[in-house]
Amino acid sequence: MLTHDAPVDPVPGVTFVGDIDSGVAAATAAAGDKYVNILGAEVARQCLDAGVLDELFVCIAPVLLGDGVRLFDRAGGTNVKLERIGLNHAPRATNVWMRVARADLAPDARRT
Repeated sequence: MLTHDAPVDPVPGVTFVGDIDSGVAAATAAAGDKYVNILGAEVARQCLDAGVLDELFVCIAPVLLGDGVRLFDRAGGTNVKLERIGLNHAPRATNVWMRVARADLAPDARRT
């Protein structure tokens, strides 16, 4: 768990880290050959900026919530090209699955 305020007493089964690099390393090691899921717009944005985010799965619901962290807010930042790899919907949500397009990844090296 990525946090600036790790508890003093250990929590069984939970690893606390204080920075994105340590968090990604710990999650990748724990996942082995499986996916690592990132939850939270700010952590996802940090992973995107660090170049370690391969895909985005965005759930869109028909409600405006007001304040919050904007996942795609890149004021003064670089453009990020995304490739849509999946789209489905339910009665109250639309889900979009996108791959972060990178020139350094060969098509066969990308997850599908």
